[in-house]
Amino acid sequence: MKRSAAESLKGQTETLVAAATAAAAWFRHPAPSALSAARTARLRALGWRETAVIAQKSARGFAKTDAADASFALREAVEHTTQAVSEAVRYGLEPDDGLLRTAEAVREAAKALAAAAAGRGKPRIDALLLAKKWSGEAERLRRLTRADAQEDVSLTNALKRETVSTRLSNAAEAMQQACDALAGGLAE
Repeated sequence: MKRSAAESLKGQTETLVAAATAAAAWFRHPAPSALSAARTARLRALGWRETAVIAQKSARGFAKTDAADASFALREAVEHTTQAVSEAVRYGLEPDDGLLRTAEAVREAAKALAAAAAGRGKPRIDALLLAKKWSGEAERLRRLTRADAQEDVSLTNALKRETVSTRLSNAAEAMQQACDALAGGLAE
């Protein structure tokens, strides 16, 4: 069964929300179920990315470019979100308020991006602006987490926290790129 571009976009954004929700859950209370949910979202993202590529084969011009950019950015956002959780587990990081707040901002950006993908016209614009706002908030929180990590007496722990917060920030940046691609589709 061939899936439409809109269906693949919806699937990709829902997968991103699942990954971001799992990340926020892990940073709130580390549990194997949250890590598993994030990794499952990563695998689903691969499938949705393939579906998006197939759905866009017949498209031409700016519509195809915007759809491809959005699809790639969504896949990157899922990857960075999942890597943040995986690295936190591998490094043995304890629950941290700064990382939790950053992960929650990423989750809120993902939810707004999913709403933008589902909407049209003014509701889509409003959701895109909200997603960009939350992505910017994630970056602001990363900078605060980084500054806080610099005050840690353990250099190793500071580097671990900085690495994980950078992954979350990269996810937020990828979501901003997806927002830009979706906004490009509004101009047509």
